[in-house]
Amino acid sequence: MRLFVAVDMDERIKENLKPLIEKLSQIKGLKAVEKENLHTTLIFLGEVPEAKLADIQKALSRVEFESFKIALKGIGRFPNRGDPRVIWVAILDGKDEIVRLADSVYSELRKLGFKRDKPFEAHITVARVKRKIPELDEILEDFKNADFGEMVVREFKLKQSILTPSGPIYKDIYIFGGKNG
Repeated sequence: MRLFVAVDMDERIKENLKPLIEKLSQIKGLKAVEKENLHTTLIFLGEVPEAKLADIQKALSRVEFESFKIALKGIGRFPNRGDPRVIWVAILDGKDEIVRLADSVYSELRKLGFKRDKPFEAHITVARVKRKIPELDEILEDFKNADFGEMVVREFKLKQSILTPSGPIYKDIYIFGGKNG
């Protein structure tokens, strides 16, 4: 099973991101993330034997956090130099809290032998870049100060990623709530 831990965006945020997603969808060489798949990945676990699910669930149920608010604003790219591979929206307000949540998740999963594939960055991937796109900087400039709204993070999820020719399908395996959720 291909697994990751994430915070899904709520419906209002997804609606606010819709104009950006639609614009990105029209650009050849970009693969926009489907509206229903918008999330921030706390940690990617990769291929995991189904036999490990119970241990993962136990570990993640030990993660404690208070519900908190995040605000999404602006757009950027990874890497910052050279040809970009990912277009993202930043999590600004609530960044410290989501970093703490990601660190707590990692702290528990590390005990099971999981490693981070890269340092956690507070963002939502909105598109993947498949080839060089000359007008990309212009598009990024149009949305660089865009405000995509706020939401309250009340839970995080262990999710399965099922790869298909038309794109990934994400399935919730377990949901973990915060205090004051």
